[in-house]
Amino acid sequence: MPGRSQEAPSGAGHVRTGRFGELLRAFRRQAGITQRALADRAGLSAGAIRDLEQGRTRSPKADSVQALATALGLGRGDAKLLRAAAGASRSSPTLIGADGRLHIGILGPLEVRHGTVPVLVSSDLQRTLLARLALGAGTTVSLDELIDLLWPRTAPSNAVSLLQTRVARLRRLLEPRHPAYPVIVSSGNGYRLEASSDTLDLLAFRDLTAKAAVDEPEAAVTKLADAVGLWRGDTDVEAVATNPLYVALSNEYAAAVRALAALAREIGEPELALNPLLGLAARHELDEPLHVELIRTLAACDRQAEALAAYERIRSALAEQLGVQPSKRLRAVQQQVLRQHSEPSWEPVVVQQTPSAPPDFVGREDELTTICTALARPDAVSSRVVLINGIAGVGKTALALVAAHRLRAQYPDGQLYADLRGNATLLPEPIQVLGRFLRALGVPGRRIGTDETEAAALLRSELADRRVLVLLDNAQDAAQIQALLPGAGRSDAIVTSRRRLPGLDTAGVVDLEPLTRPEAIQLIAATARTHRLDADTEGATALAEACARLPLALRIAGARLATRPEWTVSDLARRLDDGNRRLTELSIGESSVLNSFQLSYADLSLEAQRAFRLCGLHPGDDFSADSTGILLGISAADADRVLEDLLEANMLMQYANNRYRFHDLLGLYSHRLLAEDAEAEAARARLLAWYTEAVTAAMDRVYPQLVRLATHPEPARFFRTDADAVDWLDDELPALLAVVRESASSGDHTVAWQIVDQLRGYFLVRRDLDGWVPAAQAGFAAAAATGDDVARTAMLISRGQALWSVGEDEAALADCLAGEALATSIGWTTAAAYLAHHVGWHHLEGGRLADAVAYMKRALALTEEDPRGHVRAVAFNGLGMTRLYQGELQESAELFGSALQINEAAGREASVLVNRGNLASAWRQLGQVERAAELLGEVLEAYQQRSHPRGELSTLDELARLYSQEGNGVAALQTALRAYDLATHIRDRKAQAQTAATVAEAQLRVGDPHAAIEWSETCLSIARGAYPYFETQALLALASARRSTGAAASAADATEQAASIARACGFALLEREATGHRPPQ
Repeated sequence: MPGRSQEAPSGAGHVRTGRFGELLRAFRRQAGITQRALADRAGLSAGAIRDLEQGRTRSPKADSVQALATALGLGRGDAKLLRAAAGASRSSPTLIGADGRLHIGILGPLEVRHGTVPVLVSSDLQRTLLARLALGAGTTVSLDELIDLLWPRTAPSNAVSLLQTRVARLRRLLEPRHPAYPVIVSSGNGYRLEASSDTLDLLAFRDLTAKAAVDEPEAAVTKLADAVGLWRGDTDVEAVATNPLYVALSNEYAAAVRALAALAREIGEPELALNPLLGLAARHELDEPLHVELIRTLAACDRQAEALAAYERIRSALAEQLGVQPSKRLRAVQQQVLRQHSEPSWEPVVVQQTPSAPPDFVGREDELTTICTALARPDAVSSRVVLINGIAGVGKTALALVAAHRLRAQYPDGQLYADLRGNATLLPEPIQVLGRFLRALGVPGRRIGTDETEAAALLRSELADRRVLVLLDNAQDAAQIQALLPGAGRSDAIVTSRRRLPGLDTAGVVDLEPLTRPEAIQLIAATARTHRLDADTEGATALAEACARLPLALRIAGARLATRPEWTVSDLARRLDDGNRRLTELSIGESSVLNSFQLSYADLSLEAQRAFRLCGLHPGDDFSADSTGILLGISAADADRVLEDLLEANMLMQYANNRYRFHDLLGLYSHRLLAEDAEAEAARARLLAWYTEAVTAAMDRVYPQLVRLATHPEPARFFRTDADAVDWLDDELPALLAVVRESASSGDHTVAWQIVDQLRGYFLVRRDLDGWVPAAQAGFAAAAATGDDVARTAMLISRGQALWSVGEDEAALADCLAGEALATSIGWTTAAAYLAHHVGWHHLEGGRLADAVAYMKRALALTEEDPRGHVRAVAFNGLGMTRLYQGELQESAELFGSALQINEAAGREASVLVNRGNLASAWRQLGQVERAAELLGEVLEAYQQRSHPRGELSTLDELARLYSQEGNGVAALQTALRAYDLATHIRDRKAQAQTAATVAEAQLRVGDPHAAIEWSETCLSIARGAYPYFETQALLALASARRSTGAAASAADATEQAASIARACGFALLEREATGHRPPQ
C-alpha cells in the first residue's frame, strides 16, 4: 500500500490525540478496510481490533501499534501520531490548540484553556457565571437572572456592583491580551458570551450535529461521532445543573447518541456508538428510547447476551422504581434478540422512497407521454433508462416525481430514490448510495461490504427478479450513475441532470424546455393561491415572460405574490422589468434562481466558466463559434469545443447550426458575472474590431463596387465565396445592428459609423429593410459626435438611402442634397457624384425630369476621370431611365448601352442584369420586340438562378407589357399577376403600384374592363402623389376600361388627369397616348 501524506487523514481532524481507539478507527476507515482485514494484516484478532477501537483495551503494546501502523500503510507523521495517542494521558483535553487561542469547555466539567495551557477558574461564582453565559452563548443574559443565579437566597444590596466586579475578573482570565473583539460583552440590561465553534465546545457540538442532519449516512456518522466525542460527562457547576438550558443540552446529547447508534447500524459499523450508549444508559437507567438503541446495537455487534442483560436491567428498574412494565417497543426489541434477529429478516421488501410530487405541477403532458412510452415493456428483457435534462430551475425533478407516481402501478416492488447532488462540491460516493439502496431492499449490512463493484453487482442481482423504478435525481455525469443502474430484468431508471450525459445509454431523452405561456400563467396562479390572475391577463403575461417561463422562477414569483397581498401581478412584473435586479428579486426563503445558476456555474471547468462569462458580451440574441473564438482569443475549433461543454451542461442553447444563445435568465446571470471580470473590456474590444473587419470583407464579396469609406485587402481570408459572405451577413445582421446601437450610445462612435457604412450595401442587395433606418440614424449621430466630415458624408448617404427605402422621400432628398454639398466641400468626388445621381433619381421618381437630367449629367461630369467606375455606370443608367420617361427612346438605349459596357468590362454581374433589363424596355418601346423578348428571357433566367425576387418581378413586369404590346393578353395577364405576387411577397409598395398598372393593362387585353378598373384603382391607391409615372399609366388604363363600359364622361376625366400629369412631368410618350397621338402600348 502506498505511503500517506504526513498530514492527519480526513475524518481524523476532530479526533483528540489521547483517544487511541478513535484515531485507529479513523485511519482504518481512511484505508477503506474492515476490522477483520486489518486484524489479518497486523497479525491480531478481530476482537482485539474491536476492543482497541471501542476503548476496552486502553494500553496497546508498542509492537502491536507498530504492526497496525504498517498494516495501515501509514506515513512517518501518521505513525508518530498513532504512537503518541497510544501513550497519551487518559485526560481528554477539549479542543486542543497550539495557537494560544481561547477554548471553553462546557460539555462536562467546566474548563478553560489558552491553547494547551489550562486556565484556573477557582471561584464558584465565576464558574457559575461563565457556565451560564456559555449555555446561552450569543444571547444576552439579564442582570436579574445572573444575580438570582449567583445569590439565590438573598442578594446583597450592591449586587449589581458585585456582578460587574465578577465579570471584570472573569474577563481578565479569558482575555489576558485585550482582544479587539471581547469575549464577554455588556449588552443593554445584561451580558452575553461571544463565541464560535472554534472557542466553545457547545457550539462545535451543535455545528457537527446540524451538518450530520443533512449529510449522507457515512459522513453523518463521522460528524456525529465527533460531536459525541466532545461530551466529557456531567457538569461540575451545581448552580446550572438543573437549569433548563443545561437539561435541554443533556437531551441534545442523548438524541445525538441515539442518532449515532441508528446510523452506525445502518452503515454496518454498530460498534462506533457502543461506548457512548453504555455510558449514557448507566446514567439514565429508565430511558426506554435510549435502551432500545443500546439493545439493538449490542445485538448488531453479536453481543446478544449483553443485549438481553441490558433489557433485564431496565425491566427491573422500571418495575422497582415506577411499578410499570416495559413499553411495547422495548419488548419487541427483546423478542428480536431472542429470535437472533437483531436486524429485520432478509426478505424482499417493497420500498417507496420517491418523495411526493409538487402539488402545483402543471402541463408537461407530452413529456410525461414520452417517459411512459419509453418505459413501456411489452417485450423488454433489460432495464431501460430515461434521461430528463435541462437548465437549472426548468422543473426536471418535478417532472420525474410526477412520472414516478404515475408509473407506481407498473413497478409493484417499489421505487428507489437518491439525490446525487450533481452540482454540490462534495458528491455522494456510489458505494454510499448503493449501501442505502441495498439496505432499503432488505440486504444485511454485512453482505454489502465496501467494494463498489461488488455492491453494484449485488444491486443488479437484487433488482433482477423485481420490478423497481430507480429515480436518480440531479446526476453530475454518466460515470456517477453507472453503478446505480439496474441490469437484466424488469427494473428501470429515470435520471435527471442539468447536463446532457452523452455517455448514457437511454431508451428516451426529454430535453426539458420552459413552460408554454398558458402553463406558466397557470403555475403562477397555483403558487399565488389567493391571487386572481384572470383580472390582469396583461400583467400575468408580462410576469410569466419576465420569469422566462422557468418553473423555479414562476414558483418564486407566485410565492412572493402569496406573501404580498397588497401587490398586484403588474406590480411584481414591473419590479422584474429591471434586468439588473431581476435575478435578485426572484428569490424567497431558500429558493433562488440565482443560487441554482451559481451551482451550475460552479460545476463548469474554468475554461467553460470563462466562456460563459465572456459570451455575455455578444451583442445580439445569438452568436457563433467564430465570434466566440474572437472573444476568448482562441481558434473557432477550440471555441466550438468549449461551447459544446456549455451545451452539455445546459448553460447554453443551440437552435440552428452554429448559432447559440442563452436562456433569458442565464443571459442576465452571464452579464452579472461580467461586472467583475477584468478581461471583459479587452474581449469586447477584440469582438468589435473583428465585426468591423469582417463586415468590410463581406461587403468586398457581396457588393465590391459600393461607394464606401473602406475596403478589405484580403476578403478571401474571411469568406471563400460570395455566398459564404451573404450567409454570414444574414446570420450576423442582428448582432451587427446591436453593435451599432451599443457603440453609438457607449462612446465607440467610430465602430458605429464604420459598420453602418458597410451594411448599406447589404440592405441595397437584400432589400431587407428591418433595422436599416435606426442603424443609419445611430451611425449619423455617431459621426456627428466625432466631428469627422468624411464620416458624416458617408452617414448622409446611408440615412438618405434608408429613408428613401421606406418612402420618406422628402427627408431622403434633403440628406442626399446635404451629403452632396458636404462631399463637394471636402473633395470626396466619388461620393459627390454618387449623391448627385441619387438626387437625380429622387427627381425622376417625383416626375421632375428636367431636374433629374441636370443631376444625372452632373454625376457624369464628376466621373469623367473615372470612365470605368461604378458611379459613372450608375449615372449613365439613371440618365437612360430619365430619357426613357421623356420618350427619347434611342438616346435611352444608347445610355443603357454605355452603362452596360462599363459593367461588363468590370465583371459586375448584378449591375449588368439591371442594365440589360432596362435596355430591353427601350428596345420594346422602339418596336424591336423580338430582340427585347430574347434579352428579357435571358435576364429572367439569370434572376431566377440567383433567387433574386426584385429582379425577377421587374423583368416579369416588362415581359407582361411586351406580351400586351404583341396582343397576347392571356400571357400578359399570367405574367403580370406573377410579378404582382412577388411584389406583394417582398412588401415593396412601389413595385406593387408598378405591377398593378401592368395587370390592369393586361386585363384590357383579355377583354375584362371591370377587372381592369379594379386593378387601376389598386395602383392609384399607392401611386397617387408618390409615383407619377405609374399613376399616369393607371389613369390611362382606367380611361380605356371606363370607355369600354360606356362611362364616357368618367373615361374622359381619367384621360384628362393622365394628360395633365404627363404634360407637367414631361412623360412624352404617355402624354401622346393621352392625347390620342398614338395607340396604347
